[in-house]
Amino acid sequence: MARLFAIMVSIGIVGMLQGLIIPLLALLLERRGVDALVNGISTTAVFLGVILASPFIERVVRRYGAKRTILYSNAFCILMTVLFPLLDNLYIWVLLRLLLGVGLAGLFVATEIWLNHMLTAKNRGRVFSFYGLAIALGMMAGPQGMHLLQISEGAPFFVAAGLFLIPLWLTSRVSEEGSHLDPPVEGQDSGLKRWWRIFAVAPFAMGASFVYGYLDGALVGDFPIFGARNGLTNSEISFAMSLFVFGSICFQFPLGWLSDSWGRRPALILASLTGLAGFLLLPFVAHMEAALLTVFFFIGGALGSFYSLGLASLGDTMRSGDLPTANVLYTMLYGVGSLLGPAITGGLIFGIGKNGFAWSVAAMLVCYAVSGLISALRTSKTRSSVLSKSDQGV
Repeated sequence: MARLFAIMVSIGIVGMLQGLIIPLLALLLERRGVDALVNGISTTAVFLGVILASPFIERVVRRYGAKRTILYSNAFCILMTVLFPLLDNLYIWVLLRLLLGVGLAGLFVATEIWLNHMLTAKNRGRVFSFYGLAIALGMMAGPQGMHLLQISEGAPFFVAAGLFLIPLWLTSRVSEEGSHLDPPVEGQDSGLKRWWRIFAVAPFAMGASFVYGYLDGALVGDFPIFGARNGLTNSEISFAMSLFVFGSICFQFPLGWLSDSWGRRPALILASLTGLAGFLLLPFVAHMEAALLTVFFFIGGALGSFYSLGLASLGDTMRSGDLPTANVLYTMLYGVGSLLGPAITGGLIFGIGKNGFAWSVAAMLVCYAVSGLISALRTSKTRSSVLSKSDQGV
């Protein structure tokens, strides 16, 4: 229980840091007159850091264990966060964002590997729902740290760094049980061949990470444009995004329980179809504040659990020897989705107008839901064929 609590606190602080640092730096650069395009590109440095670092985290976990990797990553994030106000320069901030992404990758991958190593198919969905809940709570609390700008520009950074001391202390006190991985099997495939084989085993679970990253990036980067062009005020845009997170918090555990009872794939398909319905409605309710906020709450409830449900599905599907690499690939796909989401959605808004935001995410959800339904039908046919042959043999 102590290990679970330490992991949840660690990932909750990660969510808080993402929810604070990304918009905080964008706001500070906007106040200084930095070009919007340059500001947007520099924001992606965090996700680029996650993508670049993820392949190397597995080696660190294998050598030092998940617990020590979490401790090192926590300490590294503290250092990077403190350096932002101390090294106040646009180009240095881009580098620090990249390095912060490296630290966040260490925390994501190590906590997910440790959890999947500890859990079973019977409780994985519920426990990972708490994992997603911790991230969502952190993301919701993070932006509140911008109020500390009333004290000084450095105050939000120093407070965030101080909060990282909590998981650092908690993790240092727990047992390393389940923290170390079995050594890799000799002669096992490696590199891109291994990644492709692992992806091919669980493409639907992996896709959940990419779709969630795409949604996350599009939501943070392009929903404010969609909202502003539909006449929403800044406070209404902010409130809608908060309702998305609140919906995620409310539905994390019910969807986790549902996935433990029904299965991961049906839960993910149900969530994607519900989210799809919400995004198809968005253009028609954009001028009706109450309806828009209601739709956003249910979109958040449906899609806010995607990341944790995909993780649970990954743990069910992969054999233990491949699970660490699968967790690395899962984190990388989130980063790739986070980079492509705002880029593609922004391009569609530029090309076809404001509703490109809704159509972009809806199209992604259609592709994901259809792939899930096709894989479910194939699995059903395979099982029927096996049962038929078994009956004939009898």
